[in-house]
Amino acid sequence: MDKKIVETMVAFTDAIYRAADKDSLYAAVNAGCIDLGFDAFMMSCHKTVDPDIMLDSTLTSYVPAFLRDYDRFGWFEDDTVIPRMQTASASFWWNSDLDRPHEFRKRSYADFLAANDVATGLIVPMARRAGTASALALAAFSDSPFGPLVDLAAKALGTAAMGKAEILGLCPEVSADEAMAMRSLSPLQQEILNWITEGKSNLDIATIMNLGERAVRYHVSEILRKLGVATRMQAAAIRRGEPF
Repeated sequence: MDKKIVETMVAFTDAIYRAADKDSLYAAVNAGCIDLGFDAFMMSCHKTVDPDIMLDSTLTSYVPAFLRDYDRFGWFEDDTVIPRMQTASASFWWNSDLDRPHEFRKRSYADFLAANDVATGLIVPMARRAGTASALALAAFSDSPFGPLVDLAAKALGTAAMGKAEILGLCPEVSADEAMAMRSLSPLQQEILNWITEGKSNLDIATIMNLGERAVRYHVSEILRKLGVATRMQAAAIRRGEPF
């Protein structure tokens, strides 16, 4: 892996880990954005898909004048990136000069971005509660080429920042205690919980993950303990962001 990318990831991960409030988290994410070669960022966590996903983002370095014009001209309806953000399972790039739809208003929105020197960007979809969207949007003012590992580093930046935002209580939809409990699960336990949420039995999970059923039972009990719940159904509800 490229040494500079590794050093950048270590730096922003450490800064995000040490962030104690919204301002220090913003500074850490903004520094990571710039170190990756971008000029501005917007992070929205568990936001309903309406104009607030842009106008009431969790963290953003987009300038107020840009956001005021976005609101004033009603660009949300013509924003071609947000619908892709809702359904994408992997990061994707966009370009305000090349991605020009035929519809007049949508083409005008591309002109609006270009007029604000927004040339290209990377969208990183992240975990989201049911009925919401979560993503890190990174924007650049030029079409300068990016390295092949920028997508991976941007995903790490978004994942770390979102986790910290939840723990700091910046996402009203997720309690800080719940966020810390979810982050306490090991990667293996996270995967097991995903399969529980899909309705799989311990035997199913053991087969799918090539584990012993006894090992799965142990990890399920640890998941319930860490989440502070009594049943698999309650654990699945927490994963889906539903009340129980």
